[in-house]
Parts: sequence; C-alpha cells; structure tokens
Amino acid sequence: MFVPSRSANFLIIRNLSIMLKLGELLFKNRDYTPIPFVIAMIIYANVERNSLIIGLLLSLSGEMVRIFGVAHIGGVSRTKTYSTGQKLITSGLFAHVRNPLYIGNFFLSLGMIVAANVHLYFTLGFIAFFFIQYIPIIRWEEQNLRNTFGTEFDKYSARVPRWIPKLVSTEVNPEQIRGEFKKAILSEKHTLLAVVVLYLLLLWRSGWLEMLANFSA
Repeated sequence: MFVPSRSANFLIIRNLSIMLKLGELLFKNRDYTPIPFVIAMIIYANVERNSLIIGLLLSLSGEMVRIFGVAHIGGVSRTKTYSTGQKLITSGLFAHVRNPLYIGNFFLSLGMIVAANVHLYFTLGFIAFFFIQYIPIIRWEEQNLRNTFGTEFDKYSARVPRWIPKLVSTEVNPEQIRGEFKKAILSEKHTLLAVVVLYLLLLWRSGWLEMLANFSA
C-alpha cells in the first residue's frame, strides 16, 4: 500500500492552503472579477435572433434557479464576508445539489455571453474562467461549513453532489421545507436590473434598438 512521504503530505497541505486562501480572495471579489468579460462582451456584441433566444432562455433558467435557491438560503447569499447562518441549509434545491446559486450564476451569465454572440472561443474562455474562479471558492466555503457544522456537513456532502444535481432527493428537513419566495424575488431585484441593463446594452451595440426605433417610426 502506498504511503505518502512527509514531503508529499507537506506539499498537499500547502497546496490546499493556497487554494483556500485563493478561494477566500475570489469570494470577496466575485462581483468584480467578471468585469473584463462584461466590457468585452458589450464592445464586441453581435446579437442575432437565434443567439438572443437561446441566451434569454439560459439566463431565465439561471435566474429561476437563483430565486429558488435564495428562497431557502436567504440573505446569506448576498454577503461579501463569509456567513453560514444558524443552520445548514439542506432543503429546496440544496437537497439536490450543494451549490445551486453558483449553477444559477453560471447559466445566467452564460446566457448573456451566448446572446452577445462574440465568438466561440470567447464563450469557451468564459466557461473556463467561471470554473477556475468558483472551484477554489467552493473549496473555501466547504471548509468553513465543515468547521462550523462538522459531521453534519460531512454527511450532507456525502449524500448531495457538488455540481451535478440528483433528480431524487432523500433530504427531509421539516423546519426548512417551505422557501420564502417573495423575499427571494425582492432580494434578486438588483440582479434582475443588472441583467436587463446588460441585455439592453448588447442590443444597442448590435443595432437592434435603432432598428426597432426605425421600424416603429
């Protein structure tokens, strides 16, 4: 049986420590790291009918996932500093996948990238960037959850996948079954406003707004 040497164990611990520190840094700046993609997306936007339809469907799906997730986790999702809340959330979408909000973010953002129709490599670059950013963030968050909830989180993470949702949930938590969807929608108002503004900018850069104005004149 292979037994790691002390030097190997040291490197593993060191690499894990670096990833956790990187995850914390990226978590605190996650609202700003996509800015270069947003700027490039607007400048080089080339929206077409099909790209717009597919993009809107992806963004709508992502926002729906976010609303269902926020309905159960509440305002904790809006913090810039880490907070676990009082209880480990295992209801709603969290009973199917451990990171529904980040999955929602992915499809919401991917929808705008697809709608912009810049270039295939631009889209692939965004996908790579997303996972390069969120893998360390999730590792850092999970370490904090493990420190806070101990074996409760370990058992939850063993039952519920990190990225790919399972169709049938075995989680039962009567105290958290019902989500607060009205509060979730209100909480998402800034996200929704930002998405609408970005889509309008994409349409403007692609000449759609001028075309619609001339059509209605």
